[in-house]
Amino acid sequence: MPKIMPSERTRGIKPSRIRETLEKVTNAKRRGIEITNFSIGRPDFDSPVHIKEATKKALDNGFVHYAPSAGITELREAVCRRFQEDFDLDVDPGEVIITIGATEAIYTALQLILNLGDEIIVPEPMYVYYSGWSLLGGAKLISLPLTKEKAFLLEAEEVKKHITSITKALILNSPHNPTGQVFEKNELIKVAELAISQDYFVISDDIYNYMIYDDVEYFNIAKVPGMKERTFIIGSFSKTYAMDGWRVGYLIAPRQMISDALKMHQHFVSCQNTFVQVGAQVALTASQDCVHEMVEEFDRRRCLLMSYLDEIGLPYVRPRGAFYVFPSIKKFGLNSKEFSDLLLNEARVAVIPGDAFGSAGEGYIRIAYSTSCEEIEKGMERVRKVLRKL
Repeated sequence: MPKIMPSERTRGIKPSRIRETLEKVTNAKRRGIEITNFSIGRPDFDSPVHIKEATKKALDNGFVHYAPSAGITELREAVCRRFQEDFDLDVDPGEVIITIGATEAIYTALQLILNLGDEIIVPEPMYVYYSGWSLLGGAKLISLPLTKEKAFLLEAEEVKKHITSITKALILNSPHNPTGQVFEKNELIKVAELAISQDYFVISDDIYNYMIYDDVEYFNIAKVPGMKERTFIIGSFSKTYAMDGWRVGYLIAPRQMISDALKMHQHFVSCQNTFVQVGAQVALTASQDCVHEMVEEFDRRRCLLMSYLDEIGLPYVRPRGAFYVFPSIKKFGLNSKEFSDLLLNEARVAVIPGDAFGSAGEGYIRIAYSTSCEEIEKGMERVRKVLRKL
């Protein structure tokens, strides 16, 4: 094999299908084509003014130099206070690392714990980068299919079937991307008991934990006695505070792992942007009204989108978290990519094909209601007209 080739691990990972769709939308808009974008998983709201003002002030006041690798103390303390107040979970600032978004936090955790030949269990459909991160860590990804028949909910008995002697970790994502489901507390407690008895880590990807509807309870598995010592909690400001372009998140790691996690973080990025951390601190410590107002608006959009799906006849499981719905398109006789291309080309509506989230997602599409009610109405009316022809 020629030496001037990408590494085998590089060739083994795939580009994001979400980013691929976003590029199609961007190119269409450049040509003057109106597109309703249901593809992008980020709030369409502006970052709150008080957060931006605090960040600009920090920049003006000279917060322009390197920060400590773990992040500024004030921000790490603010993360701990928020977890205590909102989730009744005790976290010490010494267990927190401020990262370049949730992406780096998960990658750091996986690179920290995975050895060549390990297995990692991931419920599928899954976030698009999980498989690539596992491959880069030298691990084999073990898919645990979630089904529409069971409302895309995780069951401990199914987890148990996939555990082997070389299982190193389980990735949990609740609220779940792409289905919008929230895993139930009683099942998570059973999953925790398995993790303790079978001795594996849990990566708890909780970036949508404030986006909960229908009075469903969000439960963090680290609250189960004995689990904080084996749970990596992934957090982000992107969804909760509409700060996706700021690229700031955090990793809460077990006390015994934090120094090694910090070494990984240093080798990846050295440290997070300094003045952005000041804005993130204000996001956590100021009034949370902006969060509640945004979630209320997402709930309104969720109900509007579900009403259209009901009228059109696209079956789905009622989403109870995040800002996604994952309807089945099987009755139309097209695969998820063909169906998504049809909507983009004929209805001028962008969605993500379900197989982008793994083979268990085939036969579905992900619709993100992270756009205005007006855009939802316009887009879904065009979808209705196109699907009538089918």
